[in-house]
Amino acid sequence: MKKILLIAIVAAAGAGAYLFNQQQTPSKADVNNILEYVPADTPIFTGMLDPFPLKEYLASLPAMNIPDSPQAMETLYSDDDPRVNFFLNLFKSYQMGLQNPEQLLKTFGFPDKLRAYFYTLGLLPVFKIEVQDEQALWALLDKNEQETGFTSTMGTLEKVNYRSYLLSETNDPAKLALIVAINNGMLTVTMNSAYQEATLLSTALGLTKVDNSLAQSGKIEQIIKTHDFSRASVGFINHVEIIKGMTTKNANQLAGQITSLEKQFAEENALAELHTPECASELMSIANNWPNTVFGYTQLAINEKVSDVTIATVIESKNQVILDALNSLRGYIPNFANDINNNVFAMGLGIDVSQLGSTLNTIWSDLQTPSFTCPLLAQVQSEISLAGESVTMVSMGTAMVNSMKGLSVALIDYQLNQEEELPILENLDALVTISTDQPQLLFNSLKMFIPQLQTIQLENNGTPVNLKEFVAIPQEYNIDPKLAIKGKHIVIYTGKKGNEIADTLATEQLTANGLYSVTVDFKKMFNPLISAAELAGESIPEEAEFLMDYDSRMKMNLDINAQGIIFESRVNSKAAN
Repeated sequence: MKKILLIAIVAAAGAGAYLFNQQQTPSKADVNNILEYVPADTPIFTGMLDPFPLKEYLASLPAMNIPDSPQAMETLYSDDDPRVNFFLNLFKSYQMGLQNPEQLLKTFGFPDKLRAYFYTLGLLPVFKIEVQDEQALWALLDKNEQETGFTSTMGTLEKVNYRSYLLSETNDPAKLALIVAINNGMLTVTMNSAYQEATLLSTALGLTKVDNSLAQSGKIEQIIKTHDFSRASVGFINHVEIIKGMTTKNANQLAGQITSLEKQFAEENALAELHTPECASELMSIANNWPNTVFGYTQLAINEKVSDVTIATVIESKNQVILDALNSLRGYIPNFANDINNNVFAMGLGIDVSQLGSTLNTIWSDLQTPSFTCPLLAQVQSEISLAGESVTMVSMGTAMVNSMKGLSVALIDYQLNQEEELPILENLDALVTISTDQPQLLFNSLKMFIPQLQTIQLENNGTPVNLKEFVAIPQEYNIDPKLAIKGKHIVIYTGKKGNEIADTLATEQLTANGLYSVTVDFKKMFNPLISAAELAGESIPEEAEFLMDYDSRMKMNLDINAQGIIFESRVNSKAAN
C-alpha cells in the first residue's frame, strides 16, 4: 500500500508541476468538444478553453537551474520498484526541459500553444492535453519503459489504442492501472480498475458522450461572466455535488461510485452517519450557501521576455449575513503596500478595528443558527459556542485602537556592506504605517504601552520626530528612523525612498479597499545578500546561484466582493538576459 501511495504522489507531483506552469490554433480536438464528455455533476473541473501560449510562457520564466536537484531526485529512485522510477524519469524529463522550452515541447510532442483539461467522472480523474507530435510522446514512454523495466500492456477500445500501466500489485483484485491514449490530437491520462464501470473508460477517452454534459449546463460560461475570468483557464470545485456524493447513495455519479466501493471494501457504510435525513439536509443547506470554489485567470499578458499573470480564486457564498459582516471589516491598505514593482517586500493588513467586535459577534451568532441536529455538525457548533467569551475579550481589547483602519509595512530597498569582516547595513529604505481616522489620539493611546515614546509630542502637521533621540539604535544599523503623522497615517520611516513615500501618504484618504495584501520581489530580496557574500570573499553556494537571475515578483491579496471571499495571486516574471 505504501508503494502505491508513493507512486500516486510522484505521478500527482509531475502532473501538478506541469499544470502550475501552464494551455495552435483550433485543432482536431475541436471536433471532439471536451465539455460534451464531462458530466454536469462533475465535482472538479479546470480547463484551458482557449489556447495557452506555453512556449512563450516557459521562455519568459526566470532561470532556475538548481544543480543539486538531479542528485536529490536520484535518492528517490527505488531498487525494487520500477513503477516509481518510471514516473521519476518522466518528471526529470519535464524538469530538465524547463531550461529549454523548445526542447521540452519537442520531447513531449506539445504544440507551442495548447489547451489542457482536468476533471473527474465522479471519482475517476481525467487529464487531457493537446499533442502535436504523437510519435514523440510514444518514443518518450518507450524510452522510459526500457530504462526502468516498467512496461505497459496494449489495449483497444472502439479503434482507439491505449497503454495500460498496472499500478497495483499483480495479485491485487482491484487491478488499478494508469491509462494513456491519444485520440483526435488529445492526450488522455486516466485510471482504470476492476471495480470501475465499463462505460467510464469510454467516456474518459472521448468515445461516449454523457447525457447531461457540462457543455449543456452553461456553468462554465456563467462562471466566466460572473467573475470576469479569461477563457485561457477557468475551473471550479462543486461543493454541492461533493456533499451529494457523501450524503446520498445515488443522487449523482460520485454518490453511486462511493456506494459501489463501500460494498466492495466495507461491511458497514463508513458514511452511514451522513446518510441520515438530518445530516443530508443540514449539510446540503451549508453547501447551497457556499456552492462553489471557482478560479481562473483575470490577467494574462505573455511574451518570450515577460509574463504577467493573475489568477483569482473565489469561495462563492450566498450567506449575505457573513458576507456583509466581512465586508464591513475591510480597512485601508496604502498604495505602497500594493506596489509590486518598487518594494523588496511589503504587507498591508486592512482592518476596520471599530467593526471587529460586531463582525466577530455576527459571524459567531450566524454559525450557531439554525441549531443543527446532525451529530457531526452539532459537535462543531458546540465548540463554536465555547468561543463566545473569546469574541467578547477581543471586542474589549480593541477599544483603545478603535479608530485604526490598517497596519502596513514595507522594505523598499537595502544594501549590505562589509566592515572588519562583519556585515553592516549600509542603507535601509523602509516604513511602517498605522492608518487611522484619529492619528494624534491613537498615538497618545499607544504611548501608554511603549515607555520610550511617552515623552514624544507628535504634531498633527507632518513634522517628523527623530527617533534616535528616544530609542537606542545599535551603531552597526546605519538607519535614521523618523516618526510623523502624515494625513491620516502614523508613520515610522527611514531612508530617502521611505521619506518620499511617507510624504505621499498625506493625500491618501482612508477608503475601504481590502483585507490583506503582500508583495515580494525575489531578485531585490536576494541580490544584496549575494553582493555582501561576494564582498566578504565568500563563495556563493552552487545551489543558490540561480537566485542571482531569478527576476520575479509576486503579489497575493485577500478581499471580499459580492460573490464571496476572493484570493488573488499575481506573478510577474522576466526571462534571464
